[in-house]
This record gives sequence, structure tokens and C-alpha cells, in this order.
Amino acid sequence: MADRTVLILGATGLVGHHALRRFAADRRWARVVTLGRRPLETAGPTHEDHVVDFDRLDEQAELFACDDLVCALGTTMRQAGSEEAFRRVDLEIPFEAAQLAHSAGAAQMLLVSALGADSESRIFYNRTKGEAERAVERVGFGALQLLRPSLLAGDRAEARWGERLGLAVLSPLVPVLRGPLAALRPTEADDVAAALVAIAGARPTGRHVYRPGAIRQWAGDRGADS
Repeated sequence: MADRTVLILGATGLVGHHALRRFAADRRWARVVTLGRRPLETAGPTHEDHVVDFDRLDEQAELFACDDLVCALGTTMRQAGSEEAFRRVDLEIPFEAAQLAHSAGAAQMLLVSALGADSESRIFYNRTKGEAERAVERVGFGALQLLRPSLLAGDRAEARWGERLGLAVLSPLVPVLRGPLAALRPTEADDVAAALVAIAGARPTGRHVYRPGAIRQWAGDRGADS
């Protein structure tokens, strides 16, 4: 009988809404809890949604009682408006959530990061993603899963022109992106979501990093070559 609880942050985003649908349909989880700034339509009988103030998460610590924490939060510089606001969404909130969930008993965290994440990078985006990975590593989860997809493909509710341009450039090149270059192929958002569910269910202990090829493999594409 299912008795696990998964908590999802970022369920309104491209990866997050696919993840919510998949977790809600999986009988291994008795509760699928989402936290967000605005209410979500229910995804099924196991789905429990809460509207929260992300600037006062410590006052809502009871909501972080879970077995598995999934963080799919992410923004863009254009949406955030400043580097400080970007870091708040992509680094500080995931770290605070990780601390609260770990203190409440969570055994596993799954973080949707990005290909190229590197805390020493000169590129602000990659450096912030890398710093977020290092921050949640320090929390002490027995199982930490870091997913690093390439440019995400899928239908977004909002337009991200940089990503659209990137997809327009990369998509025609997919047939020739092989070997070491295969990691540059766009990653389907639903593949990331499927991998999140599969990895969460397996709960491999320790710290693991999943690049695009591994994400596709966990999602069921055994033909991936990176």
C-alpha cells in the first residue's frame, strides 16, 4: 500500500506540471503535495495543493513533511528582472526548501538543474545552477538526485524567446549531434518528468548527476547515447 509523500516545487512550470501529472498517477505515492504562489487545478485524488509565501517559508515548515522533495523551480533573467531576483528563485528558495524538508524527515531530494551547471563558471546562469547544487548537497540528504537537462523542449504557458531561438537552431541539428555532442540535443520536458518519477521510485542512495542521455534512459529511451 502506498504511503510515501512527494512534495513538488515549481509545478506550474514546464517540467513541474508534467511531473505533477505523472506523480499523481503513480500508486507508489499516497500524497502529492504542491506549493506555489497561485492555486493549481487538482491533478487527482492524491494531489494536495497549497498557496504559500516563498519569502516566509520558515513560517510554513509543517508543509514540508515529505519523503521525497522535487524542486523544478526556474526562471529567466528577463522574468526575474535582476540577478538578485534570479538567484532568489534558482538558488535561495531551493536551498531553504531543502533545509525544511530535510528537517521534517525527507530522505531524498531531486533537483532539476541544467547542463553546464558549475559553481566556478564565469557564466552567471551556469554558476547559479552550480551553486544551487552545492547548496543542497550540504543539507545532507541520504539520496540526492541532480538532473541536468539540456535546452528544454515542450509547450510553455509563457513565451521564452531565448529558448525558442535555441530550439530553432538546435532542432535541425539533432541528427548530427552524436557522441559527445549528443548532450546538446534538446531535452523533452516530459522526459525529465518521467525520469524524476522513475528515479524517485528507485531512490538510489548518495549523490547522483544525470545528464541528458541518462535522463532519456530513465524516461524509457534506451537508445540514448550520451
